[in-house]
Amino acid sequence: MRSVYLSPIVFLFTLLISTQSFALAKMGHKIVCQLAFEQLSSTKQNQITTLLSGIPNTHQELINRYNHQKKGRTISFANACTWADAVKRLDSYKRYNRWHYMNVPRTQKEVKPGLCAKNCLPQAILVHQQILVKNKESTPWQQAQALLFLGHWLGDIHQPLHISFNDDLGGNKVTLSNKNTKCDNLHRYWDECILSRGKHSQTKWLTLLREKWLLQSQPKWQVEQVWQWADESFQFVTEARFNYCQLTTQGVCQKIKGEIKLPPNYQTQYQAVMEQRLLQAAQRLTHILNASL
Repeated sequence: MRSVYLSPIVFLFTLLISTQSFALAKMGHKIVCQLAFEQLSSTKQNQITTLLSGIPNTHQELINRYNHQKKGRTISFANACTWADAVKRLDSYKRYNRWHYMNVPRTQKEVKPGLCAKNCLPQAILVHQQILVKNKESTPWQQAQALLFLGHWLGDIHQPLHISFNDDLGGNKVTLSNKNTKCDNLHRYWDECILSRGKHSQTKWLTLLREKWLLQSQPKWQVEQVWQWADESFQFVTEARFNYCQLTTQGVCQKIKGEIKLPPNYQTQYQAVMEQRLLQAAQRLTHILNASL
């Protein structure tokens, strides 16, 4: 991964088209990375800070603009974890767009190790974890990019609809008829509305999850865990009550036709799931960073 120069015109165009379709998942990513960073030792935190300081100016400006921060503001790890979305429209990074998710066949009942060989979310975690480990073989910018990707991937793999089906674009084509939400499809609802309508703010989410940190623990980092994390998300989305698909008598997750109406208790029902997934993502990211830096 080489440093990319952005001409002023391209850079401005990129900022202008940082649309809500990308911006809506910012809060979740920032929560995960902020929690993980707080649990690291001061030595590990300093290593991350050093890597962040080496991000080229054009990319620092991109991160700040994407997060509505003033130009020149010091990049935090929480804000840096949104970088992987901010660069989606840059030609040099479009090849990573498929790494944000994993598509599985409609007949699939579970995610098994090796279900995808490349260009998918579990493999993305493995690739960038190894780049971060091999610091002697990587440039500082390559390491920084691996860190930013890795922090982002941990958020993505714990958002259930990032492990789903291609024919409805992971729920982006599952439209909602609910009039009491600004989220018009199921994927957007899980990216944004279940967060903003729950604790309403990043600060409130962080306060809650800090309090719950010690109530849940995770095993040390092992490579095979990425498939387990993906399967956890997949099992959520294939539940009938998730409203993502219609289950046949054989348990096949068929595509829903037409609009769906989420039940009144949907937000309450899945609030605990979102809390769990954010906490798991942060704790697991902490273990990966401890093992990789």
